[in-house]
Amino acid sequence: MSHDPTDARRAILFRAIQIEARNGGVYDSLAQLFQGYDDSVTDLFHEMAAEERQHGAQLEQQYRERFGPVPASEEEPKEVIEAADLEDPEALIFDSMTIEQALTTGLHTEQAAREFYRLEASRASDPELEKVYRELAEFEESHVRRLNEKLLQRRSAGGGAAR
Repeated sequence: MSHDPTDARRAILFRAIQIEARNGGVYDSLAQLFQGYDDSVTDLFHEMAAEERQHGAQLEQQYRERFGPVPASEEEPKEVIEAADLEDPEALIFDSMTIEQALTTGLHTEQAAREFYRLEASRASDPELEKVYRELAEFEESHVRRLNEKLLQRRSAGGGAAR
């Protein structure tokens, strides 16, 4: 195992790219699964999927500038930092996952992502990379706020148990 700080920065940045790509897919899946139940929730998941892809593109640009071409990802990140466990998203429909449960899952994963980026910003020795991680932490904080707002709306409307 290399102790070269460049290798560590490369690995962290690549892991963040993988996570953002995976999460875009997770939110696309949630939007598709809940299509027709609540357009505002479906729209929120679509918006978040697009934002995750934007985050990934920003990280890929940083990677290319520092380390060259982004390697192909052959496997999902092993640790869960942001993504919900959606190995079989169709099972969620049959297991009666509610919109509130999906929003809560998103909330927990966004909180974890925010903390991941805050931690990496505090560890970064490269000022540009520190700035990127701080910006991403702020984006994730905006996701936390949006999901909290949507959860509060659903709970105050009594929508917790409805699909």
